Amino acid sequence: MKSISNKLSRSLYAAALLLALSTTAAMAQDDFPEDVNDEPTVPIDGFVIAGLLAGSILGIRKLYNSESQPSS
Repeated sequence: MKSISNKLSRSLYAAALLLALSTTAAMAQDDFPEDVNDEPTVPIDGFVIAGLLAGSILGIRKLYNSESQPSS
């Protein structure tokens, strides 16, 4: 049984080494031309505070309710 796990671990190490050494070069995205409009079209600043506050309240309420109920 030990020889099977030893062979398996050796083959896994060999496969990992092969994958690590056989990667191809990654190409990054080219630069945009100067005439591209890269301004955001939808602002995300509205209601962020309200959403965080509502999520915090709901999370605290759920945590409090789960602790006060006896576990079955």
